[in-house]
Amino acid sequence: MTIGILGGGVWGSALAKLFSDQEVLIYTRDKKVMNSINDHHFNPKLKYATFNENVKATDDLESITKKSLIFIALPTQSIREVLSKSYFQNLNADVIIASKGIEISSSLFLSQLVENLIKPKSLSILSGPCFSDEVAQDLPTAATFASSNSSIFDLISGMLKTKKFRIYYSDDVIGCQIGGALKNIIAIGVGICYGLKYGNNTVATFITSGFNEMIKLGLACGALEKTFLGFSGLGDLITTCSSSLSRNRYVGEQLAIGKSIFDIKKSMSNVAEGVDTIFAAQNLSELHNLDLPIINGIYNIVFNDESPDYVIKNLTNSI
Repeated sequence: MTIGILGGGVWGSALAKLFSDQEVLIYTRDKKVMNSINDHHFNPKLKYATFNENVKATDDLESITKKSLIFIALPTQSIREVLSKSYFQNLNADVIIASKGIEISSSLFLSQLVENLIKPKSLSILSGPCFSDEVAQDLPTAATFASSNSSIFDLISGMLKTKKFRIYYSDDVIGCQIGGALKNIIAIGVGICYGLKYGNNTVATFITSGFNEMIKLGLACGALEKTFLGFSGLGDLITTCSSSLSRNRYVGEQLAIGKSIFDIKKSMSNVAEGVDTIFAAQNLSELHNLDLPIINGIYNIVFNDESPDYVIKNLTNSI
């Protein structure tokens, strides 16, 4: 079996290494990345990952549609553009979404977006505390694999030859996605707390309250509460908020010292999904008539230019 991976960034490349006992074809728009993978067996964007001969790259998007198993590891807001291409309309593949976020324009979860655009044989979600560099180094990692089709879970589990990357089955497709999306927003808030030199007590308070908001929105969207206690919820939240490697936490730290979101995004080589997710999460909270002060507060900092210090003080006083 040849696995197709949509996305030649760090996460797509980490997945390629993870499944490199199979033949893997990575789609990337970046010809330099494509040539580096094909000629030198590494992606210059990802440290610690040297590929074997099974991993190849292409800039021919249509060739990915011929694969029977496809991972989506694209920036969330690019998925609609890519899957709207005509040759995806007759797709005969099992699709696994490894991206995290919610589409801004529609406030759709990625499973809903993909099902609206194409008709895969099956659709699954891979989510959890999976920093790409650490996966590429084969450091112990666990993730949630959510699908209504347990046989796909068995297939993917059988392909994972390393015992250091473990996946655990869930049938809660929506809950798995909410955890992966909202943890990025909470991490931006944590970054603001650190940037403003608030202490660990404040950060812990912020994370705990943010976690409660994650569950609150999840339940309103039909998710199961137990999902948030697993790797795609609490596990991913801890990793993203606690690590200096987190792009979303970095965004918050930069906002705290007065930089604009435009300048922050311009300075980053990789996408911080939480910035876009804030807008969609705010829409969902209004749709379900929920009071989510942390999501609302971070939204006001990013999109309404409210003072980070003012917002965080109000949040900590009201929690």
